[in-house]
Amino acid sequence: MKTRPSITANILVGGIFSFIGAIFAALGILFFIFGDPSMVEGSFRDPRKNFLAFCGVFTFMGLLFFFVGLALLISDIRKNLGRKELIKNGYRIYAQITEVYEDNNIVINGHHPQYAVSRYEDPNTLTTQIFKSISFDTDLSGAIGMTVSVYLDPADHSKYYMDLDPESIVVKY
Repeated sequence: MKTRPSITANILVGGIFSFIGAIFAALGILFFIFGDPSMVEGSFRDPRKNFLAFCGVFTFMGLLFFFVGLALLISDIRKNLGRKELIKNGYRIYAQITEVYEDNNIVINGHHPQYAVSRYEDPNTLTTQIFKSISFDTDLSGAIGMTVSVYLDPADHSKYYMDLDPESIVVKY
């Protein structure tokens, strides 16, 4: 059982945005506290208004970047915690991978990542459930026919995690 790599695009971009946003917000606040209003030129006749606009723009843009980055970080961390919670407290079923598709919503280095679709036939209710994996930037065509673990939330079967390790797939040449 292997979870996804710890650094994703959301964590990377969110960390950069939060860091740069905190710097800009701190600069805006420090300019306001220690700055000289007579040194700032702008479109207002009053140098105090120019100074306040300058400090306000720095602080506002810094806080905007900081909170956008923080939202990206929090969303990705919540997803990872949800997956770990499903692995820990959910119940496991075994499904067979039947199809592999390209994720056309994402382009990485000029090509689309792939996700696997698995089917599980419940022997008690004789219903078929379909599960999709997360996207991987590897060729998953060798995974067709593999049996994978799917962790289901006991209260809500629409919340699940398919435990697919792309490194364990046999590559077909």
